Amino acid sequence: MALDALSALSDTLPTDAPKPEPPKLRPEDIVPEKGEREGESDETIPPEYRFNEEELKKLPAPKPEPKMDTLEALDILSGDFSTPSAAPTVQTPVAKTSVPPAQDLSALDQLGADFVAPTQAAGVKADAPPSAKKTPEVNPLVFLSFC
Repeated sequence: MALDALSALSDTLPTDAPKPEPPKLRPEDIVPEKGEREGESDETIPPEYRFNEEELKKLPAPKPEPKMDTLEALDILSGDFSTPSAAPTVQTPVAKTSVPPAQDLSALDQLGADFVAPTQAAGVKADAPPSAKKTPEVNPLVFLSFC
């Protein structure tokens, strides 16, 4: 039955129209493009940017680069990795306290002058708000029996 339904449905679809063939290309119809990119030939470069041998002869010769051995270059590049450098030490002036140094006080007593002694806060007392009516105490088992 499902096959009959599908075949009936496929009968309602339109048939494929024949596709037209693309035109055949002949070698004589192909024309190569003659476009040029900027800078590929001297004609496309503006005159002020063209290579001029006369101006090149006026310039001094370039300085030769110093020759360096590969091991020497590696030593220069890895020099910071092999020798640890210590951070520069910065000395700051020590702030003097107003408390004169006392010989008989312990270290904690000397630091005690910098802190405020703790005090106890005043207690807060408030009465509970009066309730409008008292709720009678209920036995929990009785409460659970109603649930």
